[in-house]
Amino acid sequence: MNNYNNSRSEKQKIKYSKPAKYTTYPIQVFIPQCEVCEKNRSDFYCTECKVHYCQNCESEVHTSFWKKKHKEFIFQEPYVPRIKLSLFCKDENKLICTGCYDTCRTDNHAILSLNGYSNEISEKIKIILNTIQKEEIRNNETIQKSLENQKKIKQEIKELYDEIKINSNLLIEKIQTSKIKYLNLLKNIEMITNKKFDKILKKNMVKQKMINENKNQIKNLKKMKKDENYIKLIQESKEMIERQIQKEEILKQRQVQIETKRQREMERLSQRKMKQKIERGKKRRKKIQLEREKDQFDPRMNRKNLIKLKNGNKTACNALYGMGICGTICGKKIYSSGKHEIKIRIDKFPNPKNQINFITLGVVKTEDRGKLIKKWGNRKTYFFVGDWSCFEERMRSYKGKRLDGNQIQKERCPKKIKLKEYDFFTIFLDMDKKIISFKINEINLGGWRNLPKRVCFFADLFPIKGLEKNQISIL
Repeated sequence: MNNYNNSRSEKQKIKYSKPAKYTTYPIQVFIPQCEVCEKNRSDFYCTECKVHYCQNCESEVHTSFWKKKHKEFIFQEPYVPRIKLSLFCKDENKLICTGCYDTCRTDNHAILSLNGYSNEISEKIKIILNTIQKEEIRNNETIQKSLENQKKIKQEIKELYDEIKINSNLLIEKIQTSKIKYLNLLKNIEMITNKKFDKILKKNMVKQKMINENKNQIKNLKKMKKDENYIKLIQESKEMIERQIQKEEILKQRQVQIETKRQREMERLSQRKMKQKIERGKKRRKKIQLEREKDQFDPRMNRKNLIKLKNGNKTACNALYGMGICGTICGKKIYSSGKHEIKIRIDKFPNPKNQINFITLGVVKTEDRGKLIKKWGNRKTYFFVGDWSCFEERMRSYKGKRLDGNQIQKERCPKKIKLKEYDFFTIFLDMDKKIISFKINEINLGGWRNLPKRVCFFADLFPIKGLEKNQISIL
């Protein structure tokens, strides 16, 4: 047995011997404990039992007839040498010890020391860092260009705003001057008409005096004798009277024509004023009707008061921070007939990585509003979802509908849509045809058919960890 063990140890030394090129390292020796008593170090190893023994345990175990034969297979020095890995094989792409050097050398593998391998890796890292720095420089240049373009655009917008202000002020001044001119014209017309009426009255007074004088003359003439001179005077007086009557009739006709023209002009002006007043009244009524028709959030339909309302119940945001607290709220208005547009502005929608955050906007059946607020249960909804999933590490956006029960039918959006602040989201409802469709900014997302008879707006807001919260407002 001792001869066998000696020959085996010599073979191990030859196997783990290193070539002269490389420096040798000290070998760490690990001697296991006895697997029977678990106290002493092992002195033997039985290949049949596959157990490490100390001297005492080996003598006690191998006493029987059958186990005495195991002594032919017992080895001394049952330790396992732990050799440090000091080389690297490029072909196998792994670290090797000096014992494996001979096998790799026979296969003509490319072998390096750890220092050489580390130098190659450092050179590769330097090349990668240089490329990254160049890309950063390019990105900085593009960012500076974009900032310069933004400044130019802002300046142009300011100039346009100033021009609009100036033009508006000029228009206001023109309108005021036109008003003043119009009023002055009316005053002048009134003055002229009054003067003409005064002149006419004076002429009439003079004519009446003349008529009275003629009458007196006629009376005096009657007293006189009837002769030829008397008759001639009467005839002349009659002719004079007829001429005066004709002149008065002509003047009356002219006055009537002038008055009719003035009346027509005044009627035209009054008609224009009435039309303008009627149009203004119509516009005001339309505005009032539109404001009455606008939807608002219903504070009674707020799930556990997890959503805070602002701006006259037109804006909604998360009341609490943290994950796992989803707020649901419904609108006041019920849509049952006609065509409608629900315009929504996304005031805040933070999208940090490694978090869960989503907004759901859509329409729910009016009879199922209570179920929707109490729990995420059986209801009939048509909705759009935009969320950030930390499990898949990407944005998802899709439209869907939920029938009675938990059956969901989804459809991906035509493009990858990432919600941002100040995005505009619109819901188009055609309750006569029972159709719904969605739109974000200028992107049409399509829609669904077979809506319920009566429908209300709803929104789900899911917050994230931190100080920022989701916020939307109905326009």
